Amino acid sequence: MKLGNTLSQRQTQKLVMTHDLRQSIELLSLSTLELSDKIQNELLENPMLDEVGLDEKQKMPELFSFEEVKRIEKLNHEKSTDVNWQESYSLEGPKSYNQEASDRNQKYIESTTRGISLEEHLLSQLRLIRISAKEYEIGEVLVSMIDDQGFIKQDLNELSIEMKCAKAKILKVLKIIQELDPIGIGAKDIQETLLVQAHILYPENVVLHKLIREFLSDLEKVEYKKIARNLGVAEEDVSQLARLIKKLEPYPATLHQGKKVDYVVPDVVVKQIGSEFNIFINDEWLPKLSIQEEYKELLHTKLPASEKEYFQTKFSSAQWLIRSIQQRRQTLQRVVSSIIDFQVDFFRGGITNIRPLTLKEIAEKLNLHESTISRITTNKYIQTTWGIFELKWFFSSGVKSTEGGKESSKKIHEIIRNLVKEEDELNPLSDQDIVDLMEKKGIEIARRTVAKYRKVLRILPSNQRKRISSLKG
Repeated sequence: MKLGNTLSQRQTQKLVMTHDLRQSIELLSLSTLELSDKIQNELLENPMLDEVGLDEKQKMPELFSFEEVKRIEKLNHEKSTDVNWQESYSLEGPKSYNQEASDRNQKYIESTTRGISLEEHLLSQLRLIRISAKEYEIGEVLVSMIDDQGFIKQDLNELSIEMKCAKAKILKVLKIIQELDPIGIGAKDIQETLLVQAHILYPENVVLHKLIREFLSDLEKVEYKKIARNLGVAEEDVSQLARLIKKLEPYPATLHQGKKVDYVVPDVVVKQIGSEFNIFINDEWLPKLSIQEEYKELLHTKLPASEKEYFQTKFSSAQWLIRSIQQRRQTLQRVVSSIIDFQVDFFRGGITNIRPLTLKEIAEKLNLHESTISRITTNKYIQTTWGIFELKWFFSSGVKSTEGGKESSKKIHEIIRNLVKEEDELNPLSDQDIVDLMEKKGIEIARRTVAKYRKVLRILPSNQRKRISSLKG
C-alpha cells in the first residue's frame, strides 16, 4: 500500500451560514421589544439605514407587567377586563413611526419606580451596628452572595480562605445579617431560615425549634401522628405548631421587592369581530426603515475600493435587515393565523377548550420547518379575550378521549385544578374519584396520569389535603 500526500478535487454540497442569513434567523426569535433594541442598534451602526415617518404621531404600546401576566396564567387564566386595545394595526406593515412615542415608551420602562435593592437595604442596616471595619467588609461580601430567594449557598470555608480570616468571624457576621430585616436572610436553605425566624419570633418555644430542626420533612408529608409521637406531644399541638410555621417565610428575599418591574408588550392582539378573528401585529410603534438616498448615490460614484466595499456591505446589510423584518412579520402573522385555525374552540370558549397541538402540525400546514415555528413562537405574547399567553403555551401533548380523539394536557390540568378547587374540603377527591369524573366528561385517563398531573400542579394527595384543611383559619 502506497502512503503519501496527494492532491484531489471533490465536489460536495454544504450550507454556508452567512452573516445575513444568521441575522434573519435571529430576528425570528426576538420579541417586539427586543426587535426594537436591535433596530436602534442597527440605526446607530449602519449609515445606510434611515427612519421614515418621523412627523406622524403614533400611539405608544400598552405595557403589561410580566409578573402580572404570569399571575393571571397561574390563576386559571381568568379573563382580563382591564385591557382595552382601541387601535387596529395593519397587516401590510407599519405605516409610520414616531420618535417621541418611542422615547416615551423607553423612558417609561427605564424610569419605572424602583425601590431600594435588598443589598442596599441590608447594608444600610449593617452600617448602624457597631462592628469593626473588617467585619463590615465581611458583611458586604456575604450580602453580595445572597441569591434571589434569600439564601447563601456558597461554601463559607472557601470564603474564609479567600478573605484570610477565621470562619468563626464570618459566622459571627452572618448571624448578625440573619437577624436583620427580613429576618432569616442569608441562611443556607429553607430549614435554616425557618429555624432562625422561629428562634427570633418564638424564642421560648423549644418544641417548635426541634420540629423545624428534625421533623420538617415529616411536616411536609402531614405526618402529624409520627411527629407527635417523636416530640411527645398531642397531635393537636403539632397542628398548632404547623400554624406557627405557616406564618414564617421560607424565601425571605421575597419579603423585600426592590427590583424593577419587567414588562410584556403583546406581540400579537387577536380580536373577535362577529364570527371572525382579526389578527393585529403590534409593531406599528417600531421604526420604519429605508435606505439613505445620499449614501445610496455614493455607490454610483467613483470611490476608493475600500470605501466602496464598505458602503456596498452596509447597503446589502440594510436591505437584508428590512427584508428580514418584513419576513418575520409575515411569518408571525401566518403562524398565529394557523394557531387560531387549530385552536378556534379556545379562542371562542376559553381554556377548557384547548386541544393538543404540536409544532409539526403547524409546520406541515404552512410548509415551514419545525425550527422556524419554534423560533417565531419564542419570546412572543398574544393578547386574547381570555388573557395574555405565550405563543408556546398553545402547544401541548394530549390524552385519549373516550370518543377516540385526544384532549390537551393543559385542558386536563385545568379540569383537575377546578375539580380540586370545588371539592368538599372535609371529603377531598382521591385520584380515582378524579379518574371517574373525567370519564363522565368523555376523557379516558389513568390514575397514575392523574397523580402525575396533580404533582405538576403542586396539588397534594387527598389525605394530605384533608389534613392541611384543618390549618385554615
